[in-house]
Amino acid sequence: MAASAKTIVDSLREIAQDILVPEVKALRTSVDSLRTEMHLRTDSLQKELQLRDEMLRAELKLRDESLKAEIRSGDAETQEMVRSLGQKLDFAIDIRERRAALEARLPRQ
Repeated sequence: MAASAKTIVDSLREIAQDILVPEVKALRTSVDSLRTEMHLRTDSLQKELQLRDEMLRAELKLRDESLKAEIRSGDAETQEMVRSLGQKLDFAIDIRERRAALEARLPRQ
């Protein structure tokens, strides 16, 4: 009876190994395949993010340069307006001085 119990246990072990071992190997293969796929997707995603980062940096650099040029242009326009205003003030002061000189020549009433 002990021998038949041992034979039954060995038979159950063989059946379990015949059923479980292939399933475990299939699961391991599936997990390895999923790992590889995840690595590929991660690498692809990292490359895409890096490309988008580079594109964003380039766009920001262009916008920054454009804004600087616009500021420089605005500064030049402002300086020209200040110069023009200075000339107009000089002209107005000159006219005022001439008027004062003419009024000084007129007889007082």
